[in-house]
Parts: sequence; C-alpha cells; structure tokens
Amino acid sequence: MIFIALFLFVAVVIVALSMHNSSNLKEIESYIKNENCNNYIYSKGSYKALCDDKILEIPNSFSVDIEKNSKEYLYKNIKNIDIQKLNIVLNDKQKISFKQKDEVYDFYEKLKHRLKD
Repeated sequence: MIFIALFLFVAVVIVALSMHNSSNLKEIESYIKNENCNNYIYSKGSYKALCDDKILEIPNSFSVDIEKNSKEYLYKNIKNIDIQKLNIVLNDKQKISFKQKDEVYDFYEKLKHRLKD
C-alpha cells in the first residue's frame, strides 16, 4: 500500500512539472511571435530566434523571466559571424550554442541571409 501511494505521489509530481514546463514554453513562444520573430529553433535548452532587427535567445528554465534572462544581439552591431564546432560566434565574442550540426548550419545560413538584407 505504501508503494502504491509513493508511486502515485511521484506520478502527480511528474505531471505537475510537465504542465508547468508546457506553460513556460507557450509563454516563450508567444513572446517570440510578439517580437516579430519568424525563424526560431529550440536547441540546447533555449530558443534562438531571428527577428526583424535582432537575434533573440531565451533559455527555458523553471521560472521564466524573459526580460531578465533573454539575450539580444542587434544585427547592426554584428560585424562578423563564424561557426566553431556547434556554436555560432558573433563578433569573435558572443556564442550561440546548438546541439546538432544541421541546426548550426541552418541557423547560420538564415542569419547570413538576414545580415545581407
């Protein structure tokens, strides 16, 4: 009986955390759409988005504070871009990390196209 109660408690906790994470993702996706970001990807624990005038990176965490935790890179301040392993490096300083090689190259090509415009 104790085993069943413990199992039910763990199941309830897992479901609650899953629901909370889902609401965080919806909040982040809504913010990205409100910022006029058309191309975005979720990789390595954060959203990376190409917006009209900037790159936006928002990490997914237990409590989402978009204003505090997000990073913005304005296109007008980007002088050069490079790929190093699974990272896109902006101005030889800032790194945007990805999990897979195809994600890096896809985002890099879209970014190069945005910077040309």
